[in-house]
Amino acid sequence: MSEPINELEVQTRDLLTSEIKNHRSWFTGLGIVFLLLGVAAVTFPWVATLSVDIILGTLLMIAGLAQIFHSFSIPRWRGTLLSLGLSGLGLLTGILMLLFPLAGVVTLTLLVTVFFLLSGTAKTFFAFRIRPAVGWGWTLVSGLSSLGLALLILFQFNEVLPWVLGLLLGIDLIISSVWMLALASSAKKG
Repeated sequence: MSEPINELEVQTRDLLTSEIKNHRSWFTGLGIVFLLLGVAAVTFPWVATLSVDIILGTLLMIAGLAQIFHSFSIPRWRGTLLSLGLSGLGLLTGILMLLFPLAGVVTLTLLVTVFFLLSGTAKTFFAFRIRPAVGWGWTLVSGLSSLGLALLILFQFNEVLPWVLGLLLGIDLIISSVWMLALASSAKKG
């Protein structure tokens, strides 16, 4: 038996529905972008996996170099040594990811597993929080799918390591695109 809906739940649902309707084009656009990126990642999972490693390694190097410059740009700053240490860590991590991409892929795969666990948990709780708002079921499906992907990685880690990151990222992007497009479509009808 369902619980009676109180006034606050009705106001929250109406506010969420209104916000989704007002930003329907953003949900649609982001859903299409996620869908295209997801299909590309599923089609070429090893390329997507290496691309993530290379992009992240490059960004860490750039951030490390920028922070080194920043550390020396402020005279008599008491945080110079700490800033230099952190910038060196970022720079070194980026260089190592580029020089040893397989080690970077292992690390990133573990981090993505944690991301899927946290993201899936958050989306699942969010779905129940917004229930019975428009699209809450799609949000729940997205959350449970992310949790399922995390468990798949954990149970088959060695066998799937070379391609799993790109494939799972693609699947998660596709599923996220579905719930965004479903919310946009529901808002149009509602």
